[in-house]
Amino acid sequence: MFSLAESNVVDVFWRRVEQSPDKPAVLYKTDGQFRTVKWSEHGAVVEKLAAALIKHGIMAGDKVGILCQNRPHWTWADLSILSAQAVTVPIYPTLAASEVSFLVTHSDVVAVFVENDRQLEKLIESGSGIPDKLKLVILIEGVPPATTGDATFKILAWQDFLSAGEAFLQTDRELVLARRRSIDPDTIATIVYTSGTTGVPKGAIISHSNIYAVLAAMSQLVDYHEDDLALSFLPLSHVYERVGGQFLAVYLGVPFAYAESMEKVPDNLMELKPTVLNAVPRFYEKAYARVQGQIRHMPPAQQAFIRWAISIGRRATKQKMEAKVEPALLNRLYRAELRVADRIVFRRIRERFGGRLRMMTSGAAPLSNDVHIFFEAIGMPIIEGYGLTETCAPLSCNTLKDNKFRSVGKPLEGVQVKLAEDGELLVKGPNVFLGYYKNEEATNAAFDDGWFKTGDIAQIDENGYIYITDRKKDIIITAGGKHVAPQFIESLFKNDPLVAHVVAYGDRRKYITALITLNHDALLQFAKSKSIIYSDIHELFQNPTVRKEVERIVHDKNQSLARFQRIKKFAILETEFTIEANDLTPTLKVKRKAVTQKYQAILDGMYESEDLEAQQQEQSVEA
Repeated sequence: MFSLAESNVVDVFWRRVEQSPDKPAVLYKTDGQFRTVKWSEHGAVVEKLAAALIKHGIMAGDKVGILCQNRPHWTWADLSILSAQAVTVPIYPTLAASEVSFLVTHSDVVAVFVENDRQLEKLIESGSGIPDKLKLVILIEGVPPATTGDATFKILAWQDFLSAGEAFLQTDRELVLARRRSIDPDTIATIVYTSGTTGVPKGAIISHSNIYAVLAAMSQLVDYHEDDLALSFLPLSHVYERVGGQFLAVYLGVPFAYAESMEKVPDNLMELKPTVLNAVPRFYEKAYARVQGQIRHMPPAQQAFIRWAISIGRRATKQKMEAKVEPALLNRLYRAELRVADRIVFRRIRERFGGRLRMMTSGAAPLSNDVHIFFEAIGMPIIEGYGLTETCAPLSCNTLKDNKFRSVGKPLEGVQVKLAEDGELLVKGPNVFLGYYKNEEATNAAFDDGWFKTGDIAQIDENGYIYITDRKKDIIITAGGKHVAPQFIESLFKNDPLVAHVVAYGDRRKYITALITLNHDALLQFAKSKSIIYSDIHELFQNPTVRKEVERIVHDKNQSLARFQRIKKFAILETEFTIEANDLTPTLKVKRKAVTQKYQAILDGMYESEDLEAQQQEQSVEA
């Protein structure tokens, strides 16, 4: 491991370059093939970019944005900004022009790395809406346009910028090295704006020591091997993938491969055969639904055998997780059956994911227990963790050796947790952010006597494991005064292949209602199995057989709920939730406030009889 004197991300990166110059650092696809970049090559690009930033007047502490999809250029830009002692401001590439303008303006960005013409247009479109502080744009892909409208910033092509940095190193290398060496633990590394399921984004100020504390703690928990390969497809604009993926890979010297896109992940898994990946619950839930859908289309005899194998795996996994049977006895009980199940069924499923995945992490939202057990049963373990932007991502995590289902693990080394009187999880530690940029009011509101308020309701068991039960602000209080946790209701539907999303609603109302979106692929399969005739998929959303099937699903899930928690009415939406439509965050969590506002008329319609009854009662009282 590294020197104890190290305390910032830049030292970690350059030590890795020095120690492992000829080993693979990153992999990315170009011209139809994955290309491997060695650590020495990786460092050379970062050094040129850092030099170019300094040459073009970027000072220590200046804010520099990155508006780009995942690709090696994102990492090169990030590490060069940090090496120039500047501050990285990630900007989600899915944001609209007005949102990009807000982040660039609020963060005082002076330069931005922009992926292509489409992303550049967001800056140009904003025109005079972006202040004069933005002086420089580096265009990663394409040729700078001849005109930029009302915008006053200078645009340079990526290759020209690299060349400028290379020339600067010939004459002023010591200046570049001095900037790098002047970084201390308290230096601000990044301002990350919360994607947020509600409200205006806030910029969390994160120092080098915040990031380093997480890396040092995580390195003690995760068991990496020399032949490991990490596949990256979650947005690097989010701290989960940036810290737990990109920076942790640098810290441990693990090669970091960039997926071509979210849609190409299944293909890239087969091509690269990674051993490690970070994902969100929605990824695992969709993969699980896809496997179940494929099984349903097999001949009955084959289906029966596969389901037998999976049931054996599930039973053994449940008993192991619940500690009902000693591991040695468990092996004797199921050894023969599991050997057959693994050879004929589990191995083939694992091969669909590349065949080498030995550790997968899940964060950003609760993971369905059924899905978790399925992957554990087939030999693809998932370790669930928990964290926020403000805690520099993971503040707690399970491990492969100590993996407690339904929990998000124990706190990382150095992290303290406790519960407030109302059950809110409070956190203190070296990973907790410094505050919100230019928002003292929000910063003060985020802390209680030095403890960061996560906004999540939790439980902590006698062994220190944390269980997240709901978001504090999302709690529904019905008209009858009952407290309802919407995420608990919604989580019941996560393992159903037909249902994509459920949004429970009912604050200050007499009963709970829900908005439901359907998985379009599963919907088409269902229509085929029921011989439903249709000319367009939108007809299926109005089909009585489809409606009846969703009613059956809702009825079944309601049985495990108290009466006041049950979904009384629901509406099926014809469109799936997407990031582009502002329904989901970049980590695929539902933006509850945005969705309920968008479909408010539909939600209100499910309470029309309630409102009419209340109106009649008021009139009766007045009479």
